[in-house]
Amino acid sequence: MTEVLIVTLGTSPEPIINCISSLRPDRTVFICSLESQKLVGTISAKVQLPDFNSDRDVVVLQQRYRGKRPGQNEVNEIDQLDRVYERAHELFEQVRHENPGCRIIADYTGGTKTMTTGLAMAAIDDGHVKLHLTISDRSPGQPTLSGYSSPVAVSTAAIHARRLRERELPPLLNRFDYEAARQAVRRVQTLDNQDPVTTSWLQGLETLLVSLDAWDRFDHRKALEVLEKLNDRRFDQLLLFPLKRVIGSRRLMDKDADAERWSQIKGYGLEAVEDLLRNAERRASQQRYDDAVGRLYRALELTAQLLLKTGVRGKVGPAGLDTSKVDVDKLPPEIQARFAEEQKQPPVKVGLSEAWDLLADLGHPAGILWRERRSQLHEKLEVRNLSLFAHGFTPVTHESWRQMEVVVVQFLKQVVSEQPRYTDASALPQLPQSLVELEPGQSVPPASAKPS
Repeated sequence: MTEVLIVTLGTSPEPIINCISSLRPDRTVFICSLESQKLVGTISAKVQLPDFNSDRDVVVLQQRYRGKRPGQNEVNEIDQLDRVYERAHELFEQVRHENPGCRIIADYTGGTKTMTTGLAMAAIDDGHVKLHLTISDRSPGQPTLSGYSSPVAVSTAAIHARRLRERELPPLLNRFDYEAARQAVRRVQTLDNQDPVTTSWLQGLETLLVSLDAWDRFDHRKALEVLEKLNDRRFDQLLLFPLKRVIGSRRLMDKDADAERWSQIKGYGLEAVEDLLRNAERRASQQRYDDAVGRLYRALELTAQLLLKTGVRGKVGPAGLDTSKVDVDKLPPEIQARFAEEQKQPPVKVGLSEAWDLLADLGHPAGILWRERRSQLHEKLEVRNLSLFAHGFTPVTHESWRQMEVVVVQFLKQVVSEQPRYTDASALPQLPQSLVELEPGQSVPPASAKPS
């Protein structure tokens, strides 16, 4: 792999000579002032500079001198941190274009404070540039390095970890973007010279984010496997137990999950519906209103399916009813007669409205509530039906989402709240959207993980 060294050059060439001699890069690029440019010749006379091209590899920062006439436009880059920072970034891109796949090392030993700060900041923000500093003991009263000095790698891992914690993760978690948050954590994990405490924090955080992302995509089995492997009791009440309740509800309808005996906690049966409602809230917070409306529609459908499966057993038998193949013979005679009048041949498949109507016919309280609000609910369901997500082309706006949310969500919340409770389980919580929730009792890594 080609190794390219980028150095800031000040008034003392010795540290740069020692740096080049020690690292032996395949190419060296100098960032310098007009005054320090002349030292490049001194350096090249004392140390080998492979593939050196002065026109390409000497970047001279502009500076303004006294006596310049008004109207002369030289930018005083040498004293402007943002300009040095931008020039350094441009240089990284240029070097990568000229040397594909190269490894870049930035040594910020020489030069003015602005030059060194700009190069170091650009290297840290780039994330792939290795940062070095050439050091030795200073002689008493000597303002610059003298004698032998050698380059040492500068660890930026703690800096990236703090930026991750304080700047990158909060907005990602706030909008429930768990996969983007995981990628940000993973990027910091790949940095060299990670201290053990920060490494442990990052690994645990990534594991949680993998589980949350799986849960957010309804991959409950993967979310469960990751959480159980984490084996951290701090997350039992926050994540593991609610997830097992969702799985318990899902297993009432999902034959594969039930056959494979996914670990569950039996609740009141409608946790899978609550999970859809929480997911719809997350999609709406991301302004993905079509997705949010789709979740509401499925939640309304699933509620009827679960209630027909579990809530009418006293009238149709212990197996309940399956909306994909309703056994008409199990229904009361008057309902059988209606099905016969509609010339529906068994086994009968019923859709969303028919399922709710069947609940009402069977006297279930949720079905009776549906019948009372049927017209209003159907009107709001048109938002979904007219969208590209379903049968039309009308975008779902924030306003149309809010109108549907008020009617459909409130209806479902009432149904859920009136469901007989066989446990003391509370309403299903929303997934975490802050580091505080993901670090119970500890909002940041311990002080030993912070930069000194």
